[in-house]
Amino acid sequence: MARQTLRRYYRHGLFPQLMVFEAVARLGSVTRAAEELHLAQPTVSTQIKKLSDTLDLALFEQRGRQLHLTAAGRDLLRTCEELMEVLTRAEGRLGALRAPQGDVLRIAAAPGARHLAAQLLSAFCVRYPGVQASLQLADRATLLQRLDAGEDEIFLLPVPDDRAGLHLHPLATELLFVYANSAHPLAAARGIPLHVLANEAFVLREAGSTMREMMFATFGARGLRPIARAELASNDAVAESVAWGLGLALLPEGAVRSFVDSGAIVPLDAQDFPLRRQWGLGYAKGRQLSTSAALFAREALDGALLGQRTGAGAPPVLASDDTRRLLTP
Repeated sequence: MARQTLRRYYRHGLFPQLMVFEAVARLGSVTRAAEELHLAQPTVSTQIKKLSDTLDLALFEQRGRQLHLTAAGRDLLRTCEELMEVLTRAEGRLGALRAPQGDVLRIAAAPGARHLAAQLLSAFCVRYPGVQASLQLADRATLLQRLDAGEDEIFLLPVPDDRAGLHLHPLATELLFVYANSAHPLAAARGIPLHVLANEAFVLREAGSTMREMMFATFGARGLRPIARAELASNDAVAESVAWGLGLALLPEGAVRSFVDSGAIVPLDAQDFPLRRQWGLGYAKGRQLSTSAALFAREALDGALLGQRTGAGAPPVLASDDTRRLLTP
């Protein structure tokens, strides 16, 4: 209904008409407005008439040799001033993205979020070619040190995180499957019970890894404990070792797609899996975000950078109107 009510404003090049109207109203003269706008005086008069016809209201009245705003004209002038203020703020933000002057978008992420971070950052830089950006990968303790030191603005961390001084908003959910070598005896099995997996050797991530903690918690809830055969410090190294038959492993679906596509490893059809790990977008409380960081956060939480608006099948994005208002520069 609102769009139908505003339909009259979509016609006849309204914005140029408003610019002409604002100049005439501010200067009190068609001649002076024409000089300021570098337009012919008849053009200015024609634009004012078209605008008046579009709105179906008189905007000026002639008293002697002077123009005076009508009540409708005074109201429209206030609207013009508000509109120009909004557009000026928007242009300031967008101008900073076209030609940034030392405004570097600084993102820090846990190693497990590097694929998500790369996707978000690439999409943002494609949308705004003028942006300069840096991405740091570090463990949680180091990330929080960087947060305290103000070295980065945007953080990608597992949810939940009760760190004081950190706003953390749920952003995306990834699925964690147990993977095996494609020739493993369990590769073709269905509905594998957890106690059967507990008898298999596992290649684990290093101590402190959220995936490791999640897997031990899942087994521990049933009174079980996985057999640790090896510990490796990256998902790629773990996937490679699974492909060589070293053992089973819990890995994120998106991080091992190339290994699955090549047929080197397969996800097991196991009970209690996949697990779900949620990533959040965080930033320091009480700290003003730069223009590029605020825009990045808002668009990431809106889903614009993960493909939700184009149906690209990215992880679900969760964001609230309150979050978007908070992130508005």
